[in-house]
Amino acid sequence: MLSEQSAVTVRATLPAVGAALGTITERFYAGLFAAHPELLNDLFNRGNQAAGTQRQALAGSIAAFATQRCSATPSPPRSPQPGTRSTG
Repeated sequence: MLSEQSAVTVRATLPAVGAALGTITERFYAGLFAAHPELLNDLFNRGNQAAGTQRQALAGSIAAFATQRCSATPSPPRSPQPGTRSTG
């Protein structure tokens, strides 16, 4: 759960971040693979990287997460599924 102060910051910056997600994810992956080229060998699909689908998926996930975390109505806690044990 975000603190109220963090939620205010995320809400205020979400439009700007959303508008720049393509650039943000492009720079993220460029820096990641420059620092760790070995990740391209077995972890990330080169075709998805070349087509931009990996970046699009990351951008969509970032936007969805931030939007959900800053929604006005928090989601109620989920009940354990039948047949599972509660850890709380």
